[in-house]
Amino acid sequence: MFKSNDILKKQTALKGERKIAMLVGITIIFMVHVFGVYWWYRNDYLLRPLFMVPPKDIPPFWHAIFIIMVNDTMVRQAAMTVKCMLLMYYKNSRGRNYRRQGQMLTLVEYLLLLYRALLPTPVWYRFFLNKEYGSLFSSLTTGLYLTFKLTSVVEKVQSFLSAVKALSRKDVHYGSYATAEQAVAAGDMCAICQEKMHVPVLLRCKHIFCEDCVSEWFER
Repeated sequence: MFKSNDILKKQTALKGERKIAMLVGITIIFMVHVFGVYWWYRNDYLLRPLFMVPPKDIPPFWHAIFIIMVNDTMVRQAAMTVKCMLLMYYKNSRGRNYRRQGQMLTLVEYLLLLYRALLPTPVWYRFFLNKEYGSLFSSLTTGLYLTFKLTSVVEKVQSFLSAVKALSRKDVHYGSYATAEQAVAAGDMCAICQEKMHVPVLLRCKHIFCEDCVSEWFER
């Protein structure tokens, strides 16, 4: 888990030179690990909190910590497998597709942060409803916990919605589409790829390039 994030960062930067075998290997290892852990601890109330359902019984404090930590780690590893699949899918991407890859990875990351923020809620909700400490105390602690949790979740929901909005946006990120007359006036040749312009984009500085070329240039 410690090394996997660094490996994914390096593979993301390699673009077309990514090692598919390494990404497939990471994906298989994480999937086997996740399924293996949940099969091994299938009787320890790990699965219910994954679906935002409180455990059947009130867990002891250290068992609640165990459930939260295991689920958090496994969810992070599951997200790594999704990212690996995205990197394999966008292996030879350029221009708009390269930007879409970044948007998809950002969306997965913000969705992961939101889900991880919600993940402990059903466990602590059940734990704080322990009537052994008195009905008033359990009600107060449950209310305080849910209030603080709500404030932390709101920010993550906003970040996730921003990522969704960025993914659905179809306008040009770096300028506006150039007309045929503007492209001809600029020589109709892209200074980046040294070929005839394909889907020319006019930047604010008034220079014109292929959309794929200038998008990849800026993203790099």
